[in-house]
Amino acid sequence: MASQLGVGAADVIGVVTVYQLVMVATMLPLAALAGKIGHRRVFLPALWLFLAASVWCGAAQSLWSLEAARAAQGLAAAALMGCNMALVSAIYRKEELGRGMGLNAMIAAASLAGGPVLASAMLTVLSWHWLFYVNVPFCLVALMLAGRHLPRLPGDGKALDAGAAVLCALAFGLAVQGLERAAQPDWGTALIWACCALSWALLLRRERLSAHAIVPLDLLRLAPFSMAVLVCVLAFAAQGAAMVALPFLLNQTLGRGIAEVGMLIAPWPVMGACLAPFSGRWSDRMSASLLGAVGLALLAAGLLTVSGLPAGAPMWAVMLPMALCGTGFGLFLSPNQRFIMFSVPAHRASVASGLSGLARLLGQTMGAAFVAACFAFNARGGATWALWVAVAFALAGCLSSALLERLARRTRQALAAS
Repeated sequence: MASQLGVGAADVIGVVTVYQLVMVATMLPLAALAGKIGHRRVFLPALWLFLAASVWCGAAQSLWSLEAARAAQGLAAAALMGCNMALVSAIYRKEELGRGMGLNAMIAAASLAGGPVLASAMLTVLSWHWLFYVNVPFCLVALMLAGRHLPRLPGDGKALDAGAAVLCALAFGLAVQGLERAAQPDWGTALIWACCALSWALLLRRERLSAHAIVPLDLLRLAPFSMAVLVCVLAFAAQGAAMVALPFLLNQTLGRGIAEVGMLIAPWPVMGACLAPFSGRWSDRMSASLLGAVGLALLAAGLLTVSGLPAGAPMWAVMLPMALCGTGFGLFLSPNQRFIMFSVPAHRASVASGLSGLARLLGQTMGAAFVAACFAFNARGGATWALWVAVAFALAGCLSSALLERLARRTRQALAAS
């Protein structure tokens, strides 16, 4: 890709980061918009935009054109992800919500497992442009199904605070930029964090005075909801750090070839996809927070095992803990998402959905930032250090998830007493 676009390999990193940056910056404003005008009226145009942006990416002949197309893709993806959980909550009855979350998580995990395999196979016979063109048939099928089956949920009809939306995009966008530059403590990084702090101060001041807040400060004051979102951030920080560090560990420390790395990691998303629908159904009948805690404990155990493997370890010794990681993450995800959506009133599902998606992205960004910091401090052992950080994130999430049920019970008792 870099040679065909006439740029250096380092310049191509922007193709990835601009997508993530736009997603994080626009997730909450677009989720708020969906709550005001209806999710279908945001979801369907976002699918069309993702389709058009994918064609634009494939046809791009310069770096700036590709980055602009990726920004458009990120905008569409933010709208789709921000509506996702709210639509699942609207489609499934309360007693079956865990099942719906499980099916949704299964499809996401299957995509994670199959995506790299499909991409590798395509690149052996086709150019990089087809990595984006392949989205077209999937988008067309999604448009056909969404047009027929998505419910027509009415919005609340309230106006969107454009000023707050801009401040929200700046606050979260600058936070992501700051995290990505965390391993480069220079004046530029300091300026980014200063602007981020100013944006946050202005945003929170405006939101406290607004009747149509984009950042759900009132929901974040609900201890069970905010704790569940924190658990989501910690879990995805563990996943994000692991997914960045594992290829380095397997290649540089364990001596595995590039072709083997993908196969060794594959049991993680495969097991996640297999377990997700079951964990969703289980969360309809038992404690979602306990399931999440057990899942994150298994994730921590798997990551700790991999981090201690010696050079030349057999393939099964790597794949078994990877399967354990996938089992743990699959056990965690659906119950956590169900808990988040159940912690808020039905008419606030849109902002809860947006905040859930944002928590995932922020967690992954934070995890990747810690990996960069680990390599900055220890170039040779950075991958092992990064996995230890991922274990710490998973254990912190495990403990927090274990406290969720008690916290929710106390909150319900306090509300009943008042």
